[in-house]
Amino acid sequence: MSRVPAILVMHEGLAAALLAAASRLYGPVDDIEALSNGGLSRDGLESLIESRVGSWREGGLVLTDVWGGSCHVCGALAARGHGDIVVVTGVNLPTFVDFLHNRDQLPVQELADRLVRKGQESIRLQRGPHP
Repeated sequence: MSRVPAILVMHEGLAAALLAAASRLYGPVDDIEALSNGGLSRDGLESLIESRVGSWREGGLVLTDVWGGSCHVCGALAARGHGDIVVVTGVNLPTFVDFLHNRDQLPVQELADRLVRKGQESIRLQRGPHP
């Protein structure tokens, strides 16, 4: 199985910060690009994403921050017609690290489903004193 490619597309500096934090936990990550919507029009961001996903032969993941935001919408539009590309929205640090750990073992659709579960499981409440 080949490694599932991905790009992080998030508002302002969030993608770069997430990539930096994940690199501290996971180790060097040199094959994931962090894209920002900062200073780009909707068409410009869509074109930038499309230029990246257009070379993916077996699909991949566009990882975004906010459902319905410009990064999500442009990612979905850019992915059209490029095969098995899934946009996963609401990505956080646990989700992204899980992606890094599993991108060599799972196909695109299974990996996307796993990341959604991981994201949901990573949000928890802590009330009262810590154990």
